[in-house]
Amino acid sequence: MNIITHTLTAIFDFFCGDWRIFWGVAVTCILVELVEHLTILTVMIPFLGIIYITGISLSLIVALQREVPK
Repeated sequence: MNIITHTLTAIFDFFCGDWRIFWGVAVTCILVELVEHLTILTVMIPFLGIIYITGISLSLIVALQREVPK
C-alpha cells in the first residue's frame, strides 16, 4: 500500500470508523438540543457554543490518544 492510500485510509478510519468520536458527537448534539428546548436549562443558552466545541474537541482528543503511539 502506498503512502497516499495509507494516509487516506487512516484519515477515513479516524473520522468515520471510530465509535468514540461517533458517540462523543452524538452526546454533544443531544445535550445542545436539550439545552435549546428545555425551559429549565435556558440559562445555559449563552454557553451552547462552548459546550459544542468542548464536546467535539474532547471526542477528537480521546480518539487521537488511541491513534498516537506512546
